[in-house]
Amino acid sequence: MDVGYQAKRLVDVGRALRAARALAERERWPRERLERHQQQQLDALVRYAVEHSPFYRGRFAGLPATGSVELRALPTLDKGTMMQNFDELVTDRRLRRDALLSHLDGLEHDALYLGEYRAMTTSGSSGSKGLFVYDRPGWTEGVAQFFRFNAIAGVRPRLPRLRIAAIGGGAPTHMSRRGAATVAIGIHRVLSLSVTMPLSRIVQKLNEFQPAYLNAYPSIAVLLAEEQQGGRLRIAPEAVSTSSELRTPEATERLVAAFGVRPFDLYATTEGLWGCSCERHAGIHLFEDMTIVENVDDEGRPVAAGERGARLLVTNLFNRVQPLIRFELPDVITIDPGPCPCGRTLRRVKVIEGRADDVLHLAGEGAPVAVHPLQFSVVTADRDVREFQVVQEGERLRLRVALRDGAPAEEASRRLRERVAGRLAALGVREPAVEVETCAGLDRPAAGKLQMVVADGVHCRGASS
Repeated sequence: MDVGYQAKRLVDVGRALRAARALAERERWPRERLERHQQQQLDALVRYAVEHSPFYRGRFAGLPATGSVELRALPTLDKGTMMQNFDELVTDRRLRRDALLSHLDGLEHDALYLGEYRAMTTSGSSGSKGLFVYDRPGWTEGVAQFFRFNAIAGVRPRLPRLRIAAIGGGAPTHMSRRGAATVAIGIHRVLSLSVTMPLSRIVQKLNEFQPAYLNAYPSIAVLLAEEQQGGRLRIAPEAVSTSSELRTPEATERLVAAFGVRPFDLYATTEGLWGCSCERHAGIHLFEDMTIVENVDDEGRPVAAGERGARLLVTNLFNRVQPLIRFELPDVITIDPGPCPCGRTLRRVKVIEGRADDVLHLAGEGAPVAVHPLQFSVVTADRDVREFQVVQEGERLRLRVALRDGAPAEEASRRLRERVAGRLAALGVREPAVEVETCAGLDRPAAGKLQMVVADGVHCRGASS
């Protein structure tokens, strides 16, 4: 690997460690001070975008050159519009969407584009690709948020070096893989594994490595918990965290039972919004000093704390090369209206109910009934279930379920069918129709995330009915 690249990485990680210490001080700022900071950063971001981005120069035409920016007066930005106008939206005219995608094609390590940019791709449940790029200062701020989370979770540099196992996205272009590659320079010992590896291979690697800290998607963490309780996985992590997927309360209890520690919840998006649970495990604190978050309804109107929103509008305050101002994320959350016992003043997410794309709508007695992913906790809670997905086929739901070894398939199918139908009926769904399909395992997409609710076309391995 290029020596110059290694030197840059060392510098970036050193700066991120220093920045993380400064970020920790902001967690207990009075709300008035935090909001002043947000406004100052927003004003600077918008002026920079107008000056350097042809897209924003036209989008914000008529905006006063001085004074405070009124965020809610600015238009929102969706992923399709961003991708369509990518070349005009970025603030470095050398950056082009197709060239960046070609750079990422076949990427094998944390390579820099033009010696200073890291690009990543995402794809939501719709399959629509998103391209995101950070310069070195912006990426340093992102890595600082990772170190900030580590500090909250009690994961700090020490001697002998801490052993961290990160089971993340299947593609090297995923943020989790790029982040792990960036920090693996000697501060910690890092084992980075792809979630698409065979489970037996992951277990073998973890047994050999013996991590003190484990991070994984909830769906893979639950499988590892079963391996631990079955004696095939033999690790004793001091801390466990999950990220990138919805983690139900039932999954949390499984992890506690297997590893003896309550897992932290890391909420991290490629778009820049980060947050995590604290030592009280009473919700997810949003890192609002780095990103402004608006919880809004279907019409884009602000939602009061304590009420469920329909999507988020995210303004990334630290990425100047690809300004994201009121960028739409389809995450369905509820903000906790009360303060956290830990003393941090950052707002907390009380409930994450998945993504708006994952909400099912079934016929009710009157209006259609919205069924959020957390309603399927009755499946997660079943001890015979290893992993599952829900497929909507018109007004019928099909559960694709991978059962634990030795579980009686017929009995489990009947029980799950009755429990899900009962939950749907309690929600007001008219004549719930539920079919259960048991299988050996569920195929993961290239990104590695296992969506709880999917469109038809995803198939089981070794299916039976």
